[in-house]
Amino acid sequence: MHIAFVIHNRAGTGPYFKVLEQCAALTDFGHRVTLFCTSRTHRMRELVEERDGVTVYEAPDLLWGGLRQGPDLWNCLRRCMYSQSQRFDLVHAIDCRPNVIFTALHIKYRQKIPLVLSWWDLFGGGGLVQERSSKLYAATLGHVETWFEEYFRRHADAATTITSYLAERLASMNYPTENIMVQHVGVDTQAAVPERDYARAQLGLESDVPTFCFIGTIYKTDLEMLLRALDIVKQRAAYRIIWIGNAAIPEEVCREYNIHRTGYISSEEVRLYLGASDICLLPMKVNITNKARWHSKVSDYFNAAKPVVSTPVSDFPDIFARRDVGWMSASDGAQDFAQILLQAIDERDQWEDKGRNARALVMDELDVHVLARQLLEFYGKLLPAGKTEALAS
Repeated sequence: MHIAFVIHNRAGTGPYFKVLEQCAALTDFGHRVTLFCTSRTHRMRELVEERDGVTVYEAPDLLWGGLRQGPDLWNCLRRCMYSQSQRFDLVHAIDCRPNVIFTALHIKYRQKIPLVLSWWDLFGGGGLVQERSSKLYAATLGHVETWFEEYFRRHADAATTITSYLAERLASMNYPTENIMVQHVGVDTQAAVPERDYARAQLGLESDVPTFCFIGTIYKTDLEMLLRALDIVKQRAAYRIIWIGNAAIPEEVCREYNIHRTGYISSEEVRLYLGASDICLLPMKVNITNKARWHSKVSDYFNAAKPVVSTPVSDFPDIFARRDVGWMSASDGAQDFAQILLQAIDERDQWEDKGRNARALVMDELDVHVLARQLLEFYGKLLPAGKTEALAS
């Protein structure tokens, strides 16, 4: 079977790598996958090459910066032109930016094949447009993106959502519930994370200070809540935070709250810092944006066998209750989050057990090959009988 995977993301970004991992897992079951994405820099030239067994098509894009995320119709045209030289059995698209949905619909109707449409982020309806964009954008072009996000989902033969919240939202739009599958973002469990003492020796970190870890960027409201919680924690306990990535946090704030930023680092270095950590952080306000999200970083946390401190948001309340993978605060308030951070610091004897539970969760539910097998079974419901044999053998 030949699967077309269509995303709006630029090659080399975090979401691109997560999707590439999933596509590579599908190829391990003997299927061909072509991943359509956007070039990071090219405006006129396309690039086609094989990566991890996946054919990656990078479309040129005339826009720049954050605008290279879906609206360019030149990008869409080049994707459609390339698709006409290929023969696919199924197309799987993630979200509904113009260069994704128009490409996916072109492939679906021209080749008369099923379309699976995933919902990974809630942009409109109180979602990401409120966090990432200006009020002017939210009140103008934000409405256009919201329309794209919702209108075209009716064309999908089946759908996956990244959280239960989005599954319920899709069902409320009269999409058939029997055609919806919730599937979180997974992780390649073969990537080894170093043992803690070895990692700390390599990084020159003292071994006795409780060390939290956070990966990537954070929304302003989430950061404000975390800092208010740390105002309480730092009065009662020693700690440090390793912040992986190039987060825009002022140096004086980092000094005040003992935050050590790594800047941009390689995937090998990310695993080294994860290995050196004791506990990972998910400080998220309970709002529509975060209810709809699945932080892909949490899969990396669990894969590193690290327990997590989280607020009660997304699908985490169910997961924490079922698998005992960390500590969850009673609310998204700074006082409650500080209390759960202090509890996690005090319960040192539980770090290893909860970390072991986290790793078991990944192997059972979030390994990319487990998710690939689920996807292939899901695809099988849409394909002619002759094409469903040995899908996930």
